Parts: sequence; structure tokens; C-alpha cells
Amino acid sequence: MEQNQLTLKALPGTSLSSGQLKLYAFTSQEEPVGCVELYDYDPVNRRAAVGIVVSNEYRHRGYGQAMLAALTQFCKANTSLHQVYADIAAVNETSIHIFQKAGYLLCATMHDWVIRADHYVDTLRYQLILER
Repeated sequence: MEQNQLTLKALPGTSLSSGQLKLYAFTSQEEPVGCVELYDYDPVNRRAAVGIVVSNEYRHRGYGQAMLAALTQFCKANTSLHQVYADIAAVNETSIHIFQKAGYLLCATMHDWVIRADHYVDTLRYQLILER
């Protein structure tokens, strides 16, 4: 699975200036594989949070990694963002692996941050600086 096989498309008329931007990911055959979202946009500090969803039938096939690579390229070419970050539940090993492989670095741990079922779990913040 090569990253150039994915295209990210926003809905017409949408932009990051509204505070969030959802980008839908498509294969070269125009099959939808999921979406990535930039949200919690901070124009002063030029950063945004990243969320990613891969459709069930495309999981564990490299598409999450390709979506993050395409998002990085999109951000560098189409935004003035300095950095993006993701908050990931510490129990979500798959997402942690995908973000680490994409070059995101662990920068913080928030203890007992989110509740899962009947107990709290830590959340890990991963950060990617887009420009130096």
C-alpha cells in the first residue's frame, strides 16, 4: 500500500478556518476508506488536533498510515499549521503504533483522562511538528 494511492477530499465550501476540517480518504479506484479530521484549530498558535477513522474493511492493511502521510502532505501544502497532535487512549495500541510510525512523538500523558466502561484510562498526546 503506497501513500500516493490515497486522495483526501474535503466537502466543497469547507475550510479549517471554521475550527475543524474533515477530509475523506479515497483509493485510486475512488473507494472510500475512512476520514481524517483536523479539529480544535488554534489559529494563533497554528496547531490542530488530528482524529482518524478507518472503515472496518480497510483496517490492518496500511491505510491508517497512508491517511496520516496524506494528511501531513495536505497540511504542509494547504495550511499554515506549525504542528498537529493526537490524543490517544493508552489502551489503543493500534492507533499508538500508527501515529508513532507516522513520526508523531509522545509529548505528554494525561492520567485517568477518559472513562472506558467503568474505569478511567490514561490518554497519551502525540505531536508532529510540520515545519522547523
